[in-house]
Amino acid sequence: MKIFVMKIATIMALVLLITSCKKEENVVVTTAGKAEVVVKMSSFSASMDDCDSVWTSGTKDAVAAYSGVKAVTLAFFKADGTQQYSSTQLRADASTYSTFGEFSLSLPLGSYTMVALGYGSEQPITLGGATEAVFTADRVRETFVATQAVNVTSTNPLTLNAELSRVVSKALVRSTDTRISGVDSVRVTFAAGGKGVNPQTGLATSNNGLVNCVVTTSAVGAVSNTVSYLFLASNLDTMNVTVEALRTDGSVYSTRTVSDVPLQRNRVTVLRGPLYSNASGAGFTVSTGWIGDTTFVDF
Repeated sequence: MKIFVMKIATIMALVLLITSCKKEENVVVTTAGKAEVVVKMSSFSASMDDCDSVWTSGTKDAVAAYSGVKAVTLAFFKADGTQQYSSTQLRADASTYSTFGEFSLSLPLGSYTMVALGYGSEQPITLGGATEAVFTADRVRETFVATQAVNVTSTNPLTLNAELSRVVSKALVRSTDTRISGVDSVRVTFAAGGKGVNPQTGLATSNNGLVNCVVTTSAVGAVSNTVSYLFLASNLDTMNVTVEALRTDGSVYSTRTVSDVPLQRNRVTVLRGPLYSNASGAGFTVSTGWIGDTTFVDF
């Protein structure tokens, strides 16, 4: 399985004498007992081949150049688990940053765990510590994480490098028939996995399953494609998945339950079948073989 990474470079600027009130970007001053740092995030861009294939690495770009990352969070935790520093930048809110993906901070002498996240949501992810990050007010989105032990032993400049790996599994539900009027949402229920991840391991912090409901953007008379992300309790897992087509009033039009669907971190599973032509939920078949880097499941 290909690994997709983003790199963080933490670069110390020289101590400068500020002689005017003019704003200078990336200028830092070292104070007694603290290390002042500038953190710059960069990433490998990702692309999709017809929404089916595994995410593939592309040209190395700044985080600001990869639109899939809507927010970035950087945090440092002390050895006892208490949070020393945390900051989130939202791509859509320029007031949260000078340059998206760059952070300025200071750390007192000591030992820390650094947690870095990049994710595809404008609603900040909730950090419950160095071992828990949860999507609470939003559904799970594409997520990259990295952690690193950092020891600040002096006020001398430090350079820190970390790599962020994509840790979500993606499930794409594709109808083999066309959407009908009055049926405009798809609800997908996963029997396992969760909305929270341990950045230390990249695995789910709970395994109770989740529900994702998406309003389709497909026109009436066109096939529909809806995407769900989730964190898995292991790198590769199998679980039952229920797919429901919903009417505009929220009532269920059709239901399909697929058993033993294989899901894997950093890989796409495509579930294909009729959603709009038969409301009875009649029989279906399951194919668990890998096709290239994508799993296809027919129902």
